[in-house]
Amino acid sequence: MNLYESQFLDIHDQPAPQGKVRTLLIASTPRCGSHMVGHAMMRTGQLGVPFEYCNRANMAEWMRRLEQDTPEATLKALMARRSTPNGIFGIKCHYEHGAVLGGADNLIAALPNVRVVHLRRADVLRQAISFAVARQTGVWIDGQVATSDTATYDRDLIADCLEEIAVQNALWTSLFKECGIQPLEITYEEAVQDIGIVINSIARFAGVIGPDQNLSVRTQTKRQRQPGRTNEWVERFADERQHRQPVHRRIGGRVRRVVLGGRSR
Repeated sequence: MNLYESQFLDIHDQPAPQGKVRTLLIASTPRCGSHMVGHAMMRTGQLGVPFEYCNRANMAEWMRRLEQDTPEATLKALMARRSTPNGIFGIKCHYEHGAVLGGADNLIAALPNVRVVHLRRADVLRQAISFAVARQTGVWIDGQVATSDTATYDRDLIADCLEEIAVQNALWTSLFKECGIQPLEITYEEAVQDIGIVINSIARFAGVIGPDQNLSVRTQTKRQRQPGRTNEWVERFADERQHRQPVHRRIGGRVRRVVLGGRSR
């Protein structure tokens, strides 16, 4: 994986937290704005330093740097290092990131006093297109070096990304129900429209501020946008879906043609 090197910098380390550590988990899916939201949280100085610590490649690098033998021990070391002084530890995770701890349920169990912010994107097709572009270029976050300079329209890849997003959202929802968690639901679109409102709703949800208080919110992340290409791909995918063009999927070890919205052939 093309690592986001900034998360390993010492400038993000915090003074020792006071009192018990409380966790804010940003439960997300690829390309739904978690980088933007996490950085805005970090810049308040009161909502942790939310990075993708449990991404498999990131965790391996943290284990090496912190000289820890297990992901569980590494998480504890990160809590001591990256919790803000008020005791808030922030972490961003896609559902699949729980695998480094043996499953997302184990991830939840490893996070003390956890509160969950469930971040979704309302326009899932645009999210899937962004996901497909990132898979081709290797650029998931502004500032990463591209592994490829071009991204081309790939209907099958977009369909796979749509499916992956839907499955991860469904798995998160089932896990919350199983664990008795009532998350704060926010959307990418809400964050883009007014990041200040979203961050202050998270701060109130976490008990960091009262109902009539507000944090100063700043963000410096850049949105990766190519609206012309995205609009073109949305229209093309929708047109092909309307005419039920076949998508090739791997089912039971064999590649089969699947008609979108229709029956397998």
